[in-house]
Amino acid sequence: MRAAARGRATPLLPAAAAVIFGSGLATLPTAAVVEADLPYQELGWPVSQVPGHANRLVACRLGAGGVRVLLLNGRPHAYEGWSDRELRVPMDALAAWGVRRVLLTNACGALAADVAPGTALVVDEVVDLVSAPHDDAPRLAATKGDRAKRCVAALAPHVTARVGRYVAVAGPQFETLAEVAWLRRLGDVVGMSTAPEVRAGLANGQSLCVLALVVNRAGAALGHEHVLAAAGELNGALAAAFPSLLAAAWPRAFAAVG
Repeated sequence: MRAAARGRATPLLPAAAAVIFGSGLATLPTAAVVEADLPYQELGWPVSQVPGHANRLVACRLGAGGVRVLLLNGRPHAYEGWSDRELRVPMDALAAWGVRRVLLTNACGALAADVAPGTALVVDEVVDLVSAPHDDAPRLAATKGDRAKRCVAALAPHVTARVGRYVAVAGPQFETLAEVAWLRRLGDVVGMSTAPEVRAGLANGQSLCVLALVVNRAGAALGHEHVLAAAGELNGALAAAFPSLLAAAWPRAFAAVG
């Protein structure tokens, strides 16, 4: 696949944080004011062909303080043929622009018996089966320490939430019941993204918060259309929670919008 250029310069700076949306999850935070809307092609970024990924960068301002946030509506996936270097282009571009805080979201399947569809998991650790598909796969620190607990508290008025572990697989097929039994030993939820971005963010020294939205029970997915529909049902709660979620993740930067 053609290599994507690293992101070109953008006038949409400075930005306090960026949000990367997973399948069907792109939403505009409540009371946000949009400043710009750019297609990924103009930035030289990889463009996903997966439905539910709009491939657009939206710059908006939140709250009375007018804090700028960049919303990345969609992401490329390893199963589409993008290389590791290409998958990290958006994260590297954000780092080059000085965006040090990144909230990563994804739509995922529940592995743990006590995690139901409609739950939000603040991910403290990502098990990276994309780069190493075996028992001793790398475990990547995601939402660290007290930040994860604060984010759960911020989400609680809007959606059932707890801290958990996300298992990243290569996809693109959904898991069989036999695979689910094995994966359950590694984490609470499973999905096909996020690990490349977490790897890039850790290498770049970016502050991360990872939010996994459970849209089905692993091993019982009805197809990508069902994933998009279930993710769409969570968008209202996600939009309402964003101001308090960002303030919980990074209190100093978002004190004016929490």
